Amino acid sequence: MYIGEFKKALFAKGTALGFADMEIYYAESKATSVNVQDKTIKNYVITEQGGVSLRGIYAGNMGYSSTEKLDDESINSLLQEAKANAEILEDTDKEALFAGAKTYAAVEPVSKAIKETQAEQLISAAFTLEDAALSADPAIKQVIQCKVSKVEGETVIANTKGLSCQESFAYISAGVYLMADSGAETTTGGEFDFTLRDFGEINLQSIAQKAATEAVSQLGAASIASGNYPIVLHYETATTLLGFLVATLSAETVQKGFSRFESRLGEQVAGSNIILVENPLMPGVLGTAAFDAEGYPTRKINLIDKGILKTFMHNQKTAKKAGTISTGNAVKNGYAAAVTVGPHNVYLEPGKNSLDEIISQMPEGILITELQGMHAGINTVSGDFSLAARGFLIEHGKVDRPINQITAAGNLYDLLGEVEEVASDLKCKGAVSSPSLKITALTISGE
Repeated sequence: MYIGEFKKALFAKGTALGFADMEIYYAESKATSVNVQDKTIKNYVITEQGGVSLRGIYAGNMGYSSTEKLDDESINSLLQEAKANAEILEDTDKEALFAGAKTYAAVEPVSKAIKETQAEQLISAAFTLEDAALSADPAIKQVIQCKVSKVEGETVIANTKGLSCQESFAYISAGVYLMADSGAETTTGGEFDFTLRDFGEINLQSIAQKAATEAVSQLGAASIASGNYPIVLHYETATTLLGFLVATLSAETVQKGFSRFESRLGEQVAGSNIILVENPLMPGVLGTAAFDAEGYPTRKINLIDKGILKTFMHNQKTAKKAGTISTGNAVKNGYAAAVTVGPHNVYLEPGKNSLDEIISQMPEGILITELQGMHAGINTVSGDFSLAARGFLIEHGKVDRPINQITAAGNLYDLLGEVEEVASDLKCKGAVSSPSLKITALTISGE
């Protein structure tokens, strides 16, 4: 049964059963992935998944249910489960369905070139990437994983109040994870890239070279003396830390009392050089979306503007509780998941100077390229963190020897006020992204 027919039959039977309003959330995706190793195909996998969830108001409460199948039997089970769920629900924060907007922003259409990319092209690219990685440097002895994937899918949200939203997506990604060996020690490195437009945009040679450089550059690393050091966070480590901070800007987190940003709207929470943007309408990124998981229109907003906290991320439920409007940040981690709050494409506005230019102005410091133990080493409520790290010593404006066996400690919230410079190297590769950041200092524990 097609989703349109399914929706019509579901809403008709639900109305007869006594539901006041109903909404379906349909999501389906197909992923084709090839993983090569030692010049052979290690894995070739086609994964298809999807289903539909129902939110329905029965006896004044919202009930939920979900199914993988689109058939008459599933319609009955969806309605009965949602009805039973609503009858036992005790939620004082009532949810409401959104009737839809008059207009939605236009987003970049799905690329025909991506959709027409064949499996043979993915396989060929994977072998090319592996060859490029192995030849990138004599110290590269093994490619641990080399993967190329094509993912495409569709999301439909519709309800009895008039909402009707549909969006498709398609992208290709390529990545490699490899090992360097000096004879005395081994190190690893990795890199990936993606495209929503054309497979030819992915530079396989560049991916291989960056992964190899990361691994080889860490050979011969040693610890350093403990102390407080000026720090440069490479964009990957800065992105990781920013991701934890962005999570505390969710109105759900704030309203549960788990964020130090609570009651700080309109206040200076960061340096004046910090502009934190949520832009789901940016073309060419994975988080592009014209509407959120409730069908609410998305828009570009500044969460933090020149250090001032302007807004939290909201869905309809949190917005109603806060006496404001949704920011279009309702998300669902799968069709069967509950509606929560989260980012689409949050990033720090980049600065003017490159990473190399920033480093060239530093007499000394540390460039941190990797942080480990994130979930155990960060207290998201207090913001305190203590994480194993590796990177490079900076001396006289140049990157010097590699460093490992150190621990970097600080506070996520304080970090926002200690950013001396934001680099220009922003790369939006996920829901949260950051350029490299120069930090006043972190406490480093070494030898």
